[in-house]
Amino acid sequence: MLTAAELALGLSRHLSAYGASQPKADLGQLEFAGRVIELAIRIHGSGVSSPDRIAALGLDAGIPKRETLGQLLPTLETLGFVDLERDSNHVMRAVSERIPPMAELFHQADAILESAMPEPLERMAMEVLQQTTLMPVTLGTALETCAPLGPEPLARRAIEDLQSLHLCALQRSADGEEVLFNPNVWAVDKDHSYAAVQAENGVVRAALSGLLEEVSATAGLPEDEVTSAEKKWIDFAVSQGLLLRSLVTTVSGEERSFLFSPHMGRSAFDEPTGADPSGHVRQLIGSMMFANRYASNRLFAPTAFLRKLIREGEAGDASNIGTDYSMLETAGIVRVEPAYSYSKFVLLQADVAEQAVTYLENTGSAGTISGSLRGQSGYLQPEIERARRLVQPSREAIPSPSASQDILAALRQEMGRRRYDR
Repeated sequence: MLTAAELALGLSRHLSAYGASQPKADLGQLEFAGRVIELAIRIHGSGVSSPDRIAALGLDAGIPKRETLGQLLPTLETLGFVDLERDSNHVMRAVSERIPPMAELFHQADAILESAMPEPLERMAMEVLQQTTLMPVTLGTALETCAPLGPEPLARRAIEDLQSLHLCALQRSADGEEVLFNPNVWAVDKDHSYAAVQAENGVVRAALSGLLEEVSATAGLPEDEVTSAEKKWIDFAVSQGLLLRSLVTTVSGEERSFLFSPHMGRSAFDEPTGADPSGHVRQLIGSMMFANRYASNRLFAPTAFLRKLIREGEAGDASNIGTDYSMLETAGIVRVEPAYSYSKFVLLQADVAEQAVTYLENTGSAGTISGSLRGQSGYLQPEIERARRLVQPSREAIPSPSASQDILAALRQEMGRRRYDR
């Protein structure tokens, strides 16, 4: 079962693909809680930062500067996750992060949710979302579960909101019962769903078992390299929650998709949630796999590069580090600083890099990876990728090149004064 923090984070990322609407407004406090978690994940390991740098990290997540500085940071301060240094005029001058390890952060979800003060309708929506993600339930069961939280009309409105946002679907079963389910987990396609549930269908069983085995054997397998199944089965596995799909966007606007086991190498029957609730491990692995397959400027043995980054806390002295790795920088995984000649990485989230290397080695992918991150400009988490397929927002939703440059400039504004001698 997903933790409350994972639900809130996933919900906020999902809602980022939608414009203003009554259903989205109804879940505004939950979206805010998810954004608190999103910002905490991005500044984890940053040490002391300027407000502009934190605002830039928020902008890359689609969070307005005013909300980041005026609401999210004060909330994190109240929770004890940051210290905010202000001058005599009460203007914020520095942010010192004290974000706990990811596992601890995600287990403090109740405090984070309480800080957002969700309304009864939002609590009902969380309850229904939790239920329908775990398994389909009857409408009667969902309403009964929500009863302690408020009146039935409010519960029905919460369900309608989730339906409008493609987070819940209602279907009448063969016996006449109305059944609710999460369409992102339980496939809507009746033929495929029926065939998948009916284990005697050997074609379906063979297609799915071969696909899952192939993806679990290669961390971040490029979708266009899948050999064990047709695209319809990949889409079906993603819709069922059996696989996760992440997207990397190139500077030319081309997209490449990468597939992951949702449990990051664990048996689906051992742990009900994944080993990467923030999505940053998948993001780093996706970068490495992109480097292997699609880069024009090769960087050999990036896993060895990652090990050095972990061991020494910094690595590299190359011009393209300053230009081609923005997606890792804006996620808060690394910081780019001046090196002796060009630019270098400073590792901010060592736990992310350690998990990525371990997973790559455990799945046998480490020896196949060679290349660089040249040409990468953006990354979509699986929650956003799913929502985007449903609402199909325009490409203007992706930051423009000039906006991306502004974000990077803010992230690096203090670095010009800090060259490290070797």
